[in-house]
Amino acid sequence: MSCRRLIVLLLVFTVTACERKPPAVQPAAAVEVVPREGPVFNEAFVEGFEARVGGQTYRFRSQAVGELYLPSGRLVACDPLVSCGDAFAARVPAGRFPLQLAIARNGDDERVALAKIVFAEGPIASWELAVTPAQDVSTLKPGEFFGYGVDSGTGGFMDADALTAFEAERERGGEKFDQQLFDALDKTYRHTWSWHLHQTTGGTVAMFSSGYGDGAYPTYRGYDKAGKLVAVITDFMIVPWR
Repeated sequence: MSCRRLIVLLLVFTVTACERKPPAVQPAAAVEVVPREGPVFNEAFVEGFEARVGGQTYRFRSQAVGELYLPSGRLVACDPLVSCGDAFAARVPAGRFPLQLAIARNGDDERVALAKIVFAEGPIASWELAVTPAQDVSTLKPGEFFGYGVDSGTGGFMDADALTAFEAERERGGEKFDQQLFDALDKTYRHTWSWHLHQTTGGTVAMFSSGYGDGAYPTYRGYDKAGKLVAVITDFMIVPWR
């Protein structure tokens, strides 16, 4: 299901680090072709959008998860069940914002392909890699990116204040607290993914299945034509975009 390996945060991971092989399926009758220049951060959240990439056909739909409360605007993306690092260098607006998942179906297999925090209405016209203060995109080679490591099959978004409160809860609650999280994820489970919003005194900790499971995944800041932040999106690399 995934490439099991030790992930070290803040390291550079290449797109080809793990080979994921989705099941072969018959092509759909009507298919939108993915642009060569990059991922379809807008279209993937439109009900029924289809893309054919690498001989595989992916049909998308959007799943609304709820609101993510970010009191400070210091956004963290990480595996909340294993380890979290620093907040991204660039802040996001503080407040409550919708969280959406783009679910990709390939044959009988469904996965969380993208997770998006919506900060403003309108399409994404450009995007840039979200980085922490210690990460410098000028050091990346072609095909490389900075991403957070996943070792529990779960990704997440949260405010830095929520992370502090969440880690304190886990330390106090121990295995019982973790089991409560697993039970909450089971309540939304459908083959092969689930999600949960955990409320803390410092904001919301959002957790959701990470594509095919463990690995390293990049997060992007998406802007409209005027340069306004529209969304922050984590790509779980279900679709091998060019």
